[in-house]
Amino acid sequence: MLAMKKKMRYIGRRKQPYCTTMALHIQMSDEALKQLRRAALMNKLISFGACAGFLLLFGGILYFTILIIASEQPAEFIAYQAPSSDGPPSSNPVSRELSARTATTNPTVTPSVIVAQNAVGAVAAPVSLDTTGELSFDQMDVSVNLDTSLGEGLGSDGGGMGQGGGDGSSLKGEYYDLKLTKSGAPSSLTKGISSKVKNSKTNKMEVVVNTNSTAFRQRAAEKLHEFFTRNNQRALAGFYKAPQSLYNPHFCLPSIEAYVAPKSFGVADVCKPSGLVVVYHGRVRAPKSGKLRFVGMGDDFLGVRFNKEPVLEAGYMLPSLWKKDSDSYEVNSFTNDPDRLKNHWRAVKEHKLPAFDGYEQDPSYRNLSVWNEGVGGLTLGKVFEVKEGEVYPIQVIVAEIPGGQFGFVLLIEDVTNGPGKKGDPKRYDLFRTNFAVPTVESLRKALKDSGIAMPQSTADQMPSFNEDSPIWTVVDVD
Repeated sequence: MLAMKKKMRYIGRRKQPYCTTMALHIQMSDEALKQLRRAALMNKLISFGACAGFLLLFGGILYFTILIIASEQPAEFIAYQAPSSDGPPSSNPVSRELSARTATTNPTVTPSVIVAQNAVGAVAAPVSLDTTGELSFDQMDVSVNLDTSLGEGLGSDGGGMGQGGGDGSSLKGEYYDLKLTKSGAPSSLTKGISSKVKNSKTNKMEVVVNTNSTAFRQRAAEKLHEFFTRNNQRALAGFYKAPQSLYNPHFCLPSIEAYVAPKSFGVADVCKPSGLVVVYHGRVRAPKSGKLRFVGMGDDFLGVRFNKEPVLEAGYMLPSLWKKDSDSYEVNSFTNDPDRLKNHWRAVKEHKLPAFDGYEQDPSYRNLSVWNEGVGGLTLGKVFEVKEGEVYPIQVIVAEIPGGQFGFVLLIEDVTNGPGKKGDPKRYDLFRTNFAVPTVESLRKALKDSGIAMPQSTADQMPSFNEDSPIWTVVDVD
């Protein structure tokens, strides 16, 4: 027992040195070290092989994509060519086909829209027409399913009374003769003021109407009052209507013989150049947002209904002033009152004529001597507001009642930031629905196509305007 206790004391005293001596003899064997090195080498070889494999795979995919797939389907360019003047615009949807053809450089043809075939993920932005004078394309949908903002092809032709085939984006014009019924017989407006006269050329009896009479002018003014002021669209339904319609993109016909109207519509052998009313109509897309007003003049009458509201009455005859058994509708025609025109504009300024509130006159166009002397120059109508891209119905009405000289001009002014400077030849834009701009040459050609020669006196009356005017694209003409 005593010996065991001594042994325990000895071990207790040597405990720390004993444990340290045991740790110094722990080490890795040579075989384990070789296995560890072999495993590290193997891991390196596997990593290198994996990287090389991925590189080869990526190179193969790239080669297959670029050299094989791309070479089999090369990109091609095709041109969409807007239809030419094959016919009037229509509200019926038209399916457009893409075909490979070379774009023409003819300036009278609508610019082609170029798209890429087999292009992936192509996104077409809508395209419109800028109203500042420079064209932009943010209202036209450049896609396979093209928007009708281009009508049936904007075109660049038109003028005078219009053309028979239309040029895509043009208002439709219809000719009415207030002297005749639908069947061609004398209408009720001729009662008591007509007589039968033998035509020396045809040797046939013809009915001649005294359209200069107060009775006929009064009755014609009443019909215009019903149609234009009261918006009774059936007021002209009972009168003779020319079988042919014409299509016009703008309205600029300086003073000329009224014979131009029935001759242009192909009814000169049926209708005498008096008691005539031509209604141009359609729906147009506003090229920009803002406050605008129409500016113009007509002999005898020019009227504009925009968005179903009268916004401009100009000329010698103003239907809104019509009263039964009165000549109040005549501003300065067939009257013995030299102050009639002056009194009319004084009443407008004094707000005594509600239908003409906001109207102004502009006699600053010196070359428009006929209209300056007759009706005090151009008439500026009511201000109205539009939003870019919105579609609005419009009617442009021109009329000649007694016969003789006939003409009209329709402009438009942007007054969003205030009116322009008086006398500025670029103050007003031309109201137009395609790229056409009236010139002496284009007007002479348009009249010549109808068999009419334009006298120099008419050429000298051409008004000035901004030739880079915005385009009010016609959507349909129903």
